[in-house]
Amino acid sequence: MSNRIPKVSIGLAVYNGERYLEEAILSILAQTFTDFELIISDNASTDNTAEICHKYANQDSRIRYHRNAENIGGA
Repeated sequence: MSNRIPKVSIGLAVYNGERYLEEAILSILAQTFTDFELIISDNASTDNTAEICHKYANQDSRIRYHRNAENIGGA
């Protein structure tokens, strides 16, 4: 991502979300408003969530992926 600051930050929290994660990411990326960053926070998923997130983060510089080392709960 460049040094410019996007107008909107979108947070996507996920835990073992492989079933719907790709659809959610694609839905966000398909918006007509494009001046945003997508911050994905993975709560130590044990499924293919990390692989899906890395795939899209490598394709689109607006996506930032963070993975917690351990599950810290929803709250």
